[in-house]
Amino acid sequence: MLGFHPPLEADEIPYSWLVTYCQLSGLPSTKTLLEQLHIAHYQLASQFPGYVPLISEESRLSARKVIHEHTILPVFKPFIHPTTYSSALGNLAKGSASNLHTRMSLVANRVNSGSVLRACPTCIECDCNEVGRAWWHVQHQLPGCSVCLTHRKPLSEVNVRRRALILPSEITSQRGGVLENVDIQLSGLVHDVWRSGKSLFSYQHVTTRYRQRLVEAGFASRIDAIRQDKLRYALRAYWATSASPGVQQLLLDNSYPESLFRAKRAQFHPLKHLLLIGMLWHSWEEFCEYTPCECAAHDVAVSGVINNSDTDTDIIRLLEHGKSLRAVSERCKRSVIYVKKLAIQNNIPVKTRAKRIFGADRALIVGMLKNGVKTQQIASEVDYSVGAVEQVLSQHPGLVEKRHQMRFNAQCHKHQNCILQALAEHPEYHRGDFQRECRASYSWLFKHDKEWLYRVMPDAIPRSRRRGGV
Repeated sequence: MLGFHPPLEADEIPYSWLVTYCQLSGLPSTKTLLEQLHIAHYQLASQFPGYVPLISEESRLSARKVIHEHTILPVFKPFIHPTTYSSALGNLAKGSASNLHTRMSLVANRVNSGSVLRACPTCIECDCNEVGRAWWHVQHQLPGCSVCLTHRKPLSEVNVRRRALILPSEITSQRGGVLENVDIQLSGLVHDVWRSGKSLFSYQHVTTRYRQRLVEAGFASRIDAIRQDKLRYALRAYWATSASPGVQQLLLDNSYPESLFRAKRAQFHPLKHLLLIGMLWHSWEEFCEYTPCECAAHDVAVSGVINNSDTDTDIIRLLEHGKSLRAVSERCKRSVIYVKKLAIQNNIPVKTRAKRIFGADRALIVGMLKNGVKTQQIASEVDYSVGAVEQVLSQHPGLVEKRHQMRFNAQCHKHQNCILQALAEHPEYHRGDFQRECRASYSWLFKHDKEWLYRVMPDAIPRSRRRGGV
């Protein structure tokens, strides 16, 4: 252990302090020092380092202060369940960070953060002049941040292996050019969230604010009727000029932002929320102070009554026109049991399928299965469900294999006929010509029936005559 420990600067991340600490050790190998500190197997450059207790002990700061002021964890606080955040905070304070990414749904969100560190060239120069060393600033590592808000300059990025030890003074400037307003806005937005560090709303409260704002902005006709395609295209257009790879990766996801409103129990990466907040409110302060208009609030208050009444009327109307339970269920977004209940209450006859298959029908189904008829067609002709037909099929294992062989033979004959037709039309073609002309059939036969394919194909060109040879 060293007799002198470098101070933890105001916004320095733990990884940066650890790199300086190892450099001051003077040891020829940092592995020995890391083993003495019992952190040799840790992911040193992780966003949530497992060696917070070490930093707390050496810097004389509480573990919670280190986490709140020197890591990016506070950014997640407004957007994850309070219990999850408290658990993550407690585990990180104890040095147990092995499963944080999974518990905070970072793995499921597929937002690639990786081991990327960012630094401002001007900050590096100022730090060296004023303090004598440069460090990694936590504000530059916030998700979606690509601009130094202090100097209004793009940040340089460097990929760091999980156990590598580097300082910002060791990298060269990689970014330049004109700053985009959306990058400045997003960097300021995520910085404001990190500084606030408050769990302002429940997730349901957050999505309710989204829905109300979308109605006001014309992206929804009412609270529960969001125009998802229009919203997705607007988000992509708004952030299209962003230089952040994480933003561009997220915008390519066709399930975003629809998933924010569908998966009510899920936890989403802060960047997914901040892109929507940035487009609709432009700043974190406006989002927090937002008060919905009276029409939107009234829509929320009565949506449960009016929408349900309208939906019930639509269900009854569709049933009276002869629509099936499942068709009405799918169209009106209600369960089959609920639709059936309304049908019984309104004395609407409902056509139901038989629940048992008797001898004559079973023999008919087996005969059609032997002839290779599709299960969907059989179900339609005998008026049973597809599941019932497939249950009969599962009771005859030999029949299952026979149907597989029948489908294989049908595919084989189709591709063979394609090749034979091409042979008849182009007798002068070589093998390569047929491969280009009938690529799908040639590839399928090459994989499943190569012997037949080579038997009908023209002889291979001798090697001496290939590639212009004599």
